[in-house]
Amino acid sequence: MFEALNDSAFREWLNGFLWAFPGSEIFHIVMTGGFFGGLAILDLRLLGFNRRIPVSTLMQHIMPCLWWLFLGVVISGGLLFMFMPLEYSGNPAFLTKMVLIPLGGLNALFMHIVLLRHQHLWDSHGHVPAGVKLSALISLLIWMGCLACGRLIAYYYGF
Repeated sequence: MFEALNDSAFREWLNGFLWAFPGSEIFHIVMTGGFFGGLAILDLRLLGFNRRIPVSTLMQHIMPCLWWLFLGVVISGGLLFMFMPLEYSGNPAFLTKMVLIPLGGLNALFMHIVLLRHQHLWDSHGHVPAGVKLSALISLLIWMGCLACGRLIAYYYGF
């Protein structure tokens, strides 16, 4: 499958543009920075920082942005992959990142469906439950791992 992607006309077309790879990489960095920054603000609030802001208010403002930023991360990451699918498919940092991303999504799904069900009880005046704090900490660690792996991909190039 990766060989087919590597031999595809789309990959050849992409590689024909001088600024396609750097442009895709810049777009990926900007989207990733925005996504992680917004996620960090939310997770830090869930961990107990800046308790003056109700979680519901913060989520109402930040969640739509996070969805759009994540879409930008996925699109730009897919483009980056298409430049060198064979190299990325054997890159341990890339493969680790591809495991961490769904884990981050599953953690977020669990948090929103299970842990935040009774958010209205503690939202602006109560103590954030330990399970929510643990999930927020796990979220930060997973997404920091994704950032680290994304940076480490370059160091495994050519292996």
